[in-house]
Amino acid sequence: MQDEATRRKWREYKRKWREANPERNRELDSRAYHRNRETINGKRKEVRKLFAEWRQSLKTPEAAKHG
Repeated sequence: MQDEATRRKWREYKRKWREANPERNRELDSRAYHRNRETINGKRKEVRKLFAEWRQSLKTPEAAKHG
């Protein structure tokens, strides 16, 4: 599949370029992070909430067992 091959080549090229240009890579990563910060933080908040709910669900039967 030509599309997949192209994607792989491009991914490999980008990886090598990032290794060769660490300063520029850091700058681009920082820009990308700040551009997508709201999305990233929103997802992080959602995951934290789900994790807290899951932990609470584990505590509930345990408390009933010991109570």
